[in-house]
Parts: sequence; C-alpha cells; structure tokens
Amino acid sequence: MGKISVELYGESHAAKIGVRITGVPCGTAIDEAGIAELLGRRRAVKAAYSTPRMEKDAYEFVSGIENGIVTGDIVAEIKNADVRSSDYPRYVPRPAHADYASFVKDGLKEITPGGGRFSGRMTAPLCIAGGIFKGILGEKGIFVDAYVKSIGGIAGKGYFDGATREEMAFAKKTPPYAISNGEQMLRAVEAARREGDSLGGTVECVITGMPVGAGDFYTSGIESAIAYEVFGVPAVKGIEFGLGFGFDGAFGSEVNDPFRIENGKVVTATNNSGGINGGISNGMPVVFRAVLRPTPSISKPQQSVDLSTMENATLNLKGRHDACIVPRAAAAIEAAAAIAVAKLTEGI
Repeated sequence: MGKISVELYGESHAAKIGVRITGVPCGTAIDEAGIAELLGRRRAVKAAYSTPRMEKDAYEFVSGIENGIVTGDIVAEIKNADVRSSDYPRYVPRPAHADYASFVKDGLKEITPGGGRFSGRMTAPLCIAGGIFKGILGEKGIFVDAYVKSIGGIAGKGYFDGATREEMAFAKKTPPYAISNGEQMLRAVEAARREGDSLGGTVECVITGMPVGAGDFYTSGIESAIAYEVFGVPAVKGIEFGLGFGFDGAFGSEVNDPFRIENGKVVTATNNSGGINGGISNGMPVVFRAVLRPTPSISKPQQSVDLSTMENATLNLKGRHDACIVPRAAAAIEAAAAIAVAKLTEGI
C-alpha cells in the first residue's frame, strides 16, 4: 500500500462536504456495506440524544472508484441539504465551540454558521474513509469495534468486564450502541434534553488481530497514531489506553501483564497495557477509550459576548442540536481508529 493520506473538506452548512484519500492500491474492492454501516450509525435518527437535523448522507464517489474498484486517488462527497443557517448567531459565539477562535484565526466578518469546518458534520466523510479502511483491514484479519461505554456517568459493559467481540458487534445494531445499560443511558439523556441541557460520555474501542510489531517508538507508536486521528473527532477531550488512568495508585506487580504460551503462541495473561508495549503491538487486542464532552450547543441561556459591539451578551441559542453526541460519535471514533491502524499496518 502506498502512503495513506486522508483529507476532509467542506463545511457544516456548505453545499457539500467530502474526503480525499490517497494510498489505497488500485484494484482494491471497496466495502460499500461497511461504509453504509458506519454512516448509518453516525447519522441522526429520531432519538432523544440526536439532532432533528436530518441529512440522508448519500455519498458519491467523484473519482478514484469504478464499479466498486479503486482506480486511483479517491474523492467522495456528500451534499448538505437540511441546513438552517439563520438559526445561528452572526456575532455572538457559542461557549465551548470554535466560533470565537475561528472568527479570529480566519479573520472573519461574521461567525461561520454551524461551526463550519469545525463541526461534527465533518465526521460524515470521515466515516466514508473509515469504512474503506475497515474493509481493507478485515481482509487482513484486523477488526475495529467501537461502542458506547458510558453516558452521563452511567457505565455499560466493556472489554475489562469481559465483553466479547460478538457483544461489541451486536451493540452496534441498536442505539445507543452500548453493550448494556443502554435504556438507563437514554433516560438520562432524555432528562437532560427536557432541561435544555446535554450529556457527555465515553466510547471504548477494541482492535483485534493486530500483528505483533506494528508501531514504533516516539511519535510513531500506536498510541500516538490513534490519538492523532481520534482527536480529529470534535468533542473528544481525552484518550486512555488499556487501564489508562487506572494505573494511578497501582503497583507494578498488580498491573504487569505476565507472558505465557497458549496454543503455541505467546500471549499475556491479562491485558492491562491494552495490547501495546513501547508503542508496539504485542499481539493482544488494542484497547482504548475516548471521552467526549457534553454537546456545547444547549438551550439554556449562556453568557457570551457580541463581537459586533464588543459588549457582554446573553446567548439564547436556537437550532437543532444533539443532547448527547456519544452514540453517533462512536462510529466516527471507529472510523478514525481504522484509518490509524491502516497507516500502522501498511506493508505488513
């Protein structure tokens, strides 16, 4: 495989958004069912947690694909249809959004509606790329599964609770895409929505089939590669691998993963390190969790400023927003992880 590159373009309320992908070998068959599965999970549905903005997310391969086969660099686009730019303030930035920072950075006269290129809308083309690379990884026996681990402090079953890959795959079929406690999570989100508020949560991702030796040291390590892609998903504010912050307060004797032989292969008896030693895969499942902040766009009054008058202002936001982005973001995090793993396993 040539050097992989993924580039997103467009804006939340622009005519279209898209992705350019290089490095996929000509002749590769595209798994369009896999793309559809990721886009379907990411797409807004009529649920308590989801925005009322309903985009079909029908995509088109502009170039690089003929009859489902890669012929060159890939360009895919999605048209935006259900936009309401008038819902967004022109001069009052939304707290915790990129409105003010991008207003200054880009030298704007008005705030870009819907967050522009910083919007979660940009994760739709990301899922197209992720679906392509998930298909390629599957041919190598590498599988990437992301699901909701917690919402609003309500935790579901996860890898360290003994979750199987079958349970992870099944969880992705029904909102909120959690292995367990999904109904409690949805009730908490509904309660927050009724109050005009929002909730955050955690997505867990498990990567199985990673070959021993993938990755390297310093910034070429697995953690670096995955974090680089996952932090491209808006609202992600933290990431941990294996036990992560659970290592704090533990003894090495408690959390080291002993090696042993099993069916003629070297494995570890536990997997507290999340399948990674020194930035390199040790052959065990790679496990990480990403935490997402509560959606900043809420209906409660918020303190802000008016950039046209340079005075303090109160923002009473209108528009259509997610009460909890976590279920939809799980698909985007899965896509981002697949891109990272595809880069890590090039030539392996």
